[in-house]
This record gives sequence, C-alpha cells and structure tokens, in this order.
Amino acid sequence: MFNNTGIELGATNEFVRWVQENWYSNVITIRHNPRDSFDWILKNKGKPIKSKLKSENLGKWRRNPDNHFYLKQLLGDDTGRYKNTMISDHDLHLLHPDFDIQIDNKCCQLLKKKPFEKWGKENCMQGYMTGERAAEGGARLANMQARISAGGNACTRTRGNQIVKLPIVDWTDEDVDEFIKVYRVPLSKAYTIYGADRTGCIGCPFAGQQLSKSLKALSDHEPLRYKAALHWLKDVYIAQDVILPFDPEYEKERIKKWNDCYLRMRMEMLMKYRPNKKKICEMSQYRLF
Repeated sequence: MFNNTGIELGATNEFVRWVQENWYSNVITIRHNPRDSFDWILKNKGKPIKSKLKSENLGKWRRNPDNHFYLKQLLGDDTGRYKNTMISDHDLHLLHPDFDIQIDNKCCQLLKKKPFEKWGKENCMQGYMTGERAAEGGARLANMQARISAGGNACTRTRGNQIVKLPIVDWTDEDVDEFIKVYRVPLSKAYTIYGADRTGCIGCPFAGQQLSKSLKALSDHEPLRYKAALHWLKDVYIAQDVILPFDPEYEKERIKKWNDCYLRMRMEMLMKYRPNKKKICEMSQYRLF
C-alpha cells in the first residue's frame, strides 16, 4: 500500500514503481481527495512546524487562547510530563501575538491518514502492518510508551475496529541496518545516493535536526522539488531557524527576519513565560550576522 501524498520525493515514486514491477505486482497506490491538495491545506488549515504534537497544540491554542491546558503543554512544567510538546526557549517566539504563520498539523491527517482510512473502510480491511519505529521519537515514541504504561503491547494497537501491528517499533537504527545487510533489502536511491536517514514528504519541517541536511539533498538531487518546498514552507523554515548555507538568498532573508522580528519576540516571551535574567540579558545582546 502506497499513499501518494503528491509531495513525495521523485526517488520514492520511482522506487515504488520498481517494487511493483520487480517484487510485488499487487502494490496499491491511493491518493487523497483532489480538493485536499497540500497547497489548499496550507492556505486553509495551517502549516506544520517543529513536530506533529507541537503543531497540533499550537494550532489548538491559537484557536482557543483562553484554554490554559494547551498553553501548559506548550510551556511544560517541572514534572517533565510535557517534554514532547514543550516549546524550547529558542522557539518561544512561536507564542508571540505577532507571530503571523497559521500553524496546524492537518497535512498529515488529510494527505495520509484520511485516504488510508477511507480505502480501508471501503475494502473491509480488518487490520494492517506499519513500519513506524519509536526510535524516530515524537508522537511515535509517546504512543508506544502510553500503550506500555496502560498495560498494552508495544507492537500491537487498535485503531477503531482494526488491529495494527508494528513489528519493528522497538528496532534500533543498528537493527534496521543489520536486517538490510543480511537479507539484501533493495533501497530507494534516496538512501543510497541522496544520503537520507529517513524519507517522507519533501521538506517536511518535522525532520528536526536533519531538516537542513534533507533540504541540501533535495536541492542537489531534485532542485525543482526544493523550489516547491521553499515556495510552500520557507517562512516555516525561517521561523524554525533552519540554516541553509548553500542558499545565500534564503540565508539573507532568514537573518533579516530574525534580526528584525524574532529575536525581539522571543525575548518578550522569555520575559513573560520564563523570566530568567541571565537568559534575557544574553538574548538582548544577541544578533545574527
């Protein structure tokens, strides 16, 4: 089953065709509702930023600013309970009233989950297997931990009336590499040539520290898709302070935005939510060049 979001790497689409022609002729490709294009989602629902959980909570808080539960998840507390949703000091400008990017995580829901669930219902699917791993962190790690804490199984969950199996959810990166080597598993050139550690939608802001690397690979190997990623999400990359030294035009815009806006906004939010004189003094003297 391949859910083509329309914003996949060219290398991914190419590899799926190869698999269908050489390995499994019964590969099924599904697509989202034509109305739910990535461009439409960004304009009408909001843009992804930082992570799925943080995008979801930022969106909910922006729509319900009086709901202190969402703000608590974004600010965290001393218990460490909200470590997966907490906004770091560096990103506190995201909470500023002047922050003008509409944020949400609806792209994953509308481009991936909804089409898959629709196909499953129409075809009486009783369950499925997925290759997600807790080692990727974020919501996947949090969900596995929640299942175990509730007395469930790390490798099994239910989704509605369906049973979901996660056979490699507890595999490390080393486990994956060993399996590929022992069983000679063919790989997409996204891994073998581009040097990707994982693949997904092009330029996804949820890539964390790997985002700069993945955008460099996209620029090198699929430049038209790199231009598309910047067309849709350049403001998000700048807000996340993603450094792209190979793109001087982007870097000029990033530095200007931070110097003109985000440094001040971040300092104001530090003073409001995490007053620490040492940090505030450091921030007030900080400037990008």
